[in-house]
Amino acid sequence: MSESTNPAVTRTHPPDLLMKLVNPVMKAFLRRGKGGPSEALMLLRFTGRQSGRQFEIPVAQQRIGDRLWVFTNSGWRANLRGGADVEVTLRGERLPMRALLDEDPASVAVKYRSMIEKVGVKNARRLGITVNVDRVPTLEELEEAVRQYGLSIVYLDPRG
Repeated sequence: MSESTNPAVTRTHPPDLLMKLVNPVMKAFLRRGKGGPSEALMLLRFTGRQSGRQFEIPVAQQRIGDRLWVFTNSGWRANLRGGADVEVTLRGERLPMRALLDEDPASVAVKYRSMIEKVGVKNARRLGITVNVDRVPTLEELEEAVRQYGLSIVYLDPRG
């Protein structure tokens, strides 16, 4: 890793073809919820804001206190702006949740930095990013990545 020309943080996303092949298998596995990836992943179901179409996608989740967090830079997050009722399948159990999207660069940068410190620079890919420097990025570097790549956090709280 070098600090020369690359930005300190860049977006990471698996190739679309790989996701098309893997997601159906992963969805079936996560519905069963028995060990393995079901400890770090869950299914998120939501309705498209404009299309009204139902979506179900595997996402990485972090439990922080009583809340589930999803660190994302994917376009589907726009459906959760302003809050949305969603459903998650976590360890095979379907749970109604309320999703709140945080896209504020200052707030998101602080939380990404905290998670990078927790998981380590080399494991930042779990958060959908690559750290291109040999240290935890500064808040300013992370704020720039939030602006450039649409990094955000979805907070999920139980409904009812």
